Amino acid sequence: MDRESSNLSSPSQSTPPRRGLDNIVVDWTRVSFVDGEKGRLFYRGIDIAELAAQANFEETLYLLLCGSLPTPVQCEALGWKLRHLAMPPDRILRIIKELPRSASPLSALQVALCSLTCLEVGERLSPEESLFENALRVIAQTPVVIAAMHRHGQGLPMVSPLSTLNHVDNFYYMLTGSIPSKMFSRFFEIALIVQMDHGFNPSTFTARAVASTLSTIYAATSAAVGALAGPLHGGASSRVMDMIEEFRECRTPDEAATKIRAKLRSGERIMGMGHRIYRTVDPRARILEDVLLQMTSRKEIRLDYDLLKMIETAARTEFRAHDRRIYTNIDFWTGTLYHHLGLSKSLFPALFAAARIVGWCAHILELRQANRLYRPLSEYRGEIGVPYTPRDQRERVMT
Repeated sequence: MDRESSNLSSPSQSTPPRRGLDNIVVDWTRVSFVDGEKGRLFYRGIDIAELAAQANFEETLYLLLCGSLPTPVQCEALGWKLRHLAMPPDRILRIIKELPRSASPLSALQVALCSLTCLEVGERLSPEESLFENALRVIAQTPVVIAAMHRHGQGLPMVSPLSTLNHVDNFYYMLTGSIPSKMFSRFFEIALIVQMDHGFNPSTFTARAVASTLSTIYAATSAAVGALAGPLHGGASSRVMDMIEEFRECRTPDEAATKIRAKLRSGERIMGMGHRIYRTVDPRARILEDVLLQMTSRKEIRLDYDLLKMIETAARTEFRAHDRRIYTNIDFWTGTLYHHLGLSKSLFPALFAAARIVGWCAHILELRQANRLYRPLSEYRGEIGVPYTPRDQRERVMT
């Protein structure tokens, strides 16, 4: 039998597929807008710089989930609700204690969210109000799960949240066992706010794709955590810290420039630089750089800040020489900020999830208002009409 050509008529024939869905619009959203050319980010139309300067965690959460900023009463009620929903079922905590201590907090979060799917019966048929409450439950319990796994990994007892602390302070308290200072609390809060949402990034797209099947919010956010766990999406801030250690031997800008050139010529990437969307500096990077600058009264923080600026200058000079528009992204500053807030490097991807889960839930709620199953096309490039060969006629292939 002759094998037919694979060039069958299909809608994808007119234009070649764009690997990675580059510049493909797959759906609409009102949650956030990323302006890659001008380096701007908006949550529900509000510039991220304004929110980082003026809003708290609860206000920004309400904005993303509900579409507008809350009144003081609504904000206070939301804070109470988050505290009320914070503790996950005992069975979830028992599962975490059974995990290997070497497991990452991000992996534990995915396990916990999957487990909540089993424990929360009936969410699929719940009215919209119940879906909103389940979104708040997921957001409220995420820090508890992350902190429980972190402390389990260190061989320390779990720290339960305090009813007198807000969401951000409780998160820091459960991780470290200490209530943060006002300054540390605000800086941690800003870091979480600027990471809450960022358009149709891989994890958000994953959450929406799973949610479009009318799966539970726990299954959708669990899948999103899996997407975030990939090294191309959620792990760069940890590797920036490794890069800092590598560059500590550099005493002058020229030494840093020489090292940068060597890394680029060997095909290595400069961690925390470059972004799929931005063609200028990531606006979130500007915000977190300013936060870190405010902490530089401490000598060790000043040294790290100066080293990062030296790396940035050397890398940008090299990129410009080759006409490449590559700038710092949020990961360039996030890890150093978290490190100097007293948070372990192993936590960085999970901290990202604790912020981004707000955006995931906002997108799920938005999608459910006019749900349609995600079902993209693909272009088949294989053969057609390949004959089936009986078992006794196949050549055995030794491996």
